[in-house]
Amino acid sequence: MSNFDLRPDFAKIPNVKPSFNVGALLDVVNGSIETGIYGESILNGGVSGISAYCGIGNNFKSTISHYVMLSAGSKFNHSTFSTYDTEINISEARLRVLTNRIEEFNGEDILSTGRWSITDKTVYYGNEWFEKLKDFLELKIKNSDKITVNSPFLDRDGKLLKMLIPTFTELDSLTKFNTKSSTTMQEDNELGDSAINMLYMKEGQAKKQMISYLPKPLQQANNPMFITAHIGKSIPMDPRAAPVKKLQFLKNNDTLKGVTDDFTFLTTNCWQCQNATPLFNDTTKGPEYPRNSDDNMKGDTDLFLVTLVQLRSKTGPSGLLMQLIVSQQEGVLPSLSEFHYIKTNDRYGLNGTLQNYSLDLYPNVKLSRTTVRGKIDTDPLLRRAILITSEMCQMKYLWHYLPKDLLCTPKELYDDIIKLGYDWNMLLATRSWWTSDNDKHPIPFVSTFDLLNMRAQKYVPYFLKPEEVPIACRHIPRLNVK
Repeated sequence: MSNFDLRPDFAKIPNVKPSFNVGALLDVVNGSIETGIYGESILNGGVSGISAYCGIGNNFKSTISHYVMLSAGSKFNHSTFSTYDTEINISEARLRVLTNRIEEFNGEDILSTGRWSITDKTVYYGNEWFEKLKDFLELKIKNSDKITVNSPFLDRDGKLLKMLIPTFTELDSLTKFNTKSSTTMQEDNELGDSAINMLYMKEGQAKKQMISYLPKPLQQANNPMFITAHIGKSIPMDPRAAPVKKLQFLKNNDTLKGVTDDFTFLTTNCWQCQNATPLFNDTTKGPEYPRNSDDNMKGDTDLFLVTLVQLRSKTGPSGLLMQLIVSQQEGVLPSLSEFHYIKTNDRYGLNGTLQNYSLDLYPNVKLSRTTVRGKIDTDPLLRRAILITSEMCQMKYLWHYLPKDLLCTPKELYDDIIKLGYDWNMLLATRSWWTSDNDKHPIPFVSTFDLLNMRAQKYVPYFLKPEEVPIACRHIPRLNVK
């Protein structure tokens, strides 16, 4: 064998593409574990690239898109958001309620401070907005040296992977996106004129050009994008013909309206909101999870259970079915969605009776159907315990490659962690989501996977001083901890 190097001389892409944590059951399904500089386990999952949410009207696709975008960006200082409303129906007062529900904003009114800018087609035609977006992405890439921060992920050389401060863009919706030329065509012709026949072809070409262009600059600028689209019914000319499906898990005769084929294969994740039903209690006919004892009006339709199907995913399983609880007034309720998930999965991690129970990871707080929502809103440790439990449940059912020594129940995790000498309430006072300069954040980082490794005596949290490490765990090697 000669010394000729058979490896082609191509520049390599980053070994990790950051994906942002959003909670509400959306991280594990599209995530994987990456090891950090201290040996910590980071859940690289949630959203990245282009995320799409489609459905018929009143199925909360816009509300879910707003939540996911804001939740992802709320973890990062200086992150910004922009929304282009093609349907001209967004209310800032409504959006302000949604932002107030996300605790990582720490009470900041991001609409007033300018972190979230809203515009619509009364201000810009679609092509004008797209040119403004291109200019922003190009400017961000050009000035990358000024806005580069450390991610917690390791590059190929074992150093912290650099990334640009993330920014986020939302297009709501692609279905109603149109350009100046197509609008002029509508204005210059009467209804029924033959010239109008070219309108949708012209709009389709513009949308195809835009969607085809975006993946590269969005990735380079670290600017995830969120797009909504409408679902309609296709009526076949031949009723005996087999239905044609552009996406395997799209319902028969459902069709994405006003989008191009690129939408179906250039999106990183595409979710269909297939069903939204009021979440009533079978007995009282009031909300299944009332805010308090007075919130029990029969027929109250504030809470909805929204069923989503992942039509396609480049980071997780396609065809996955999941449910989110959405309040018409408050938007997506992440912790309540996570609680409902474990409750309806054989009461995973819950102990007690059907009426009164507690979490195995937080046993001293008693819960019931009528009190859990109010306690979630007021107790951050409860929210943390619910998140850990729901992620353990998802990992059990979705991650079939977990090492056997990490597999355990929430009760086993709780008991064994305490036996090792850890303060469980201290561990609940941490965060699960990653951010830039992750180890410098005032709230220390401990992921669900870290907890499993701690129980297996494979990891000690990086932020503990040597004297704070339980005696039973002081033999465990620690990486890069001074």
